Amino acid sequence: MADETTAAVRDASYDPLAPPVIADPYPHYRKLRETNKVHWHEALDSWVVTGYAECRQVLGDTTDFGSDFRRVGVDIPDTQLSVQSLDPPEHGAIRHLLVSALHGQPLEAVRQQAAAIAADHLAELAGQVGPVDLVRRFARPVALRTITAFLGVPPPDGELFEQWSNAIVRSMDAGLDPARAEPGNHARAELSRLVAGWLADTDERGFLGAARRAARTEDVPAAVLANSLRAVLHAGYESVSRLLGAVLARLVRHPELLAASATPHATEALLDELLRLDGPVQADARVCVDDSTVGGQPIRRGDVLVLFLAAANRDPAVFPEPDVVRLDRRRGLHLAFGRGAHACLGAGLASLQLREVLAALRAGGLRLTPAGPAAYEPTATLRGLAELPVSVRRADQPG
Repeated sequence: MADETTAAVRDASYDPLAPPVIADPYPHYRKLRETNKVHWHEALDSWVVTGYAECRQVLGDTTDFGSDFRRVGVDIPDTQLSVQSLDPPEHGAIRHLLVSALHGQPLEAVRQQAAAIAADHLAELAGQVGPVDLVRRFARPVALRTITAFLGVPPPDGELFEQWSNAIVRSMDAGLDPARAEPGNHARAELSRLVAGWLADTDERGFLGAARRAARTEDVPAAVLANSLRAVLHAGYESVSRLLGAVLARLVRHPELLAASATPHATEALLDELLRLDGPVQADARVCVDDSTVGGQPIRRGDVLVLFLAAANRDPAVFPEPDVVRLDRRRGLHLAFGRGAHACLGAGLASLQLREVLAALRAGGLRLTPAGPAAYEPTATLRGLAELPVSVRRADQPG
């Protein structure tokens, strides 16, 4: 799931928000990685890290590299202080609280709920006539229903929630377009207020209720708890819906992949490859807290590093034939969910949800074929489809 404070980069030869890059950033990542896996970009005043080993080093080291930019004297809006942006030791209390709440959820019930939601929306597609947009009709509603059911809250007002969610995603690219920053901070504050209202309710259901109970024994500021639960809600919607959209786009173009992954072992291998190749989180940011070295390059205190996780996940030094799906790879190496102290809390839920969507697609008896060009959202840090038009037919229908 995505960090709300991540950032993308640009220089004179690379504009992440240019339409051709939005459509396909991976050749550009390859150029950056082949030029130098750790190099300085004047435009963003940051180090760009594109190699797998280098990204993994920084992700795993919260002593020298921090998510909390206050450690080098940078002012951070209160709305951004959450499990995603705090470093140890502050990070430990909120992380422990959320992990405790997560472990208290009935896994089989969560799986059944996710399976039912995916099957319901797939059944709705079966009755459609004409092209269907899989982003709006499947990926987004499935993600929203699943994360709110998991939290134990009703789905928020669709139009307003979508505006806030989109503003947060766009603000992740504020380093490229500063005008996006303030709307994102406003949206974070609004969503945190929504979550705080849920926390004030007496209902003890779901993950949110478990988090409220855990908060009684943890020394976590109320605002940090609300911000962190907001991050869970937002990532469970935006990161997961964008992942589902990307996965569906690949399976629509390559239906043989679904057929090739019919066994549990093959399903897990495909799941791992889809996360590696199609993970929505393209980049993450850290600040150097103490002078260090990455990939042989000295990094000084106060320097910002932008970790291109999507580039690292296609580093041929770790992934031979990096741009293709291979079900024989060693699993668990990708950085789609990050690593270390700030590894994605919702990784298990996202993987479970994707697994159930794959199962629903196999059981649904539908054939999905392209019905027009896919279109991408104009965002660089959190990549995602805006539209994926397909034709839907039952497998036994001709045509």
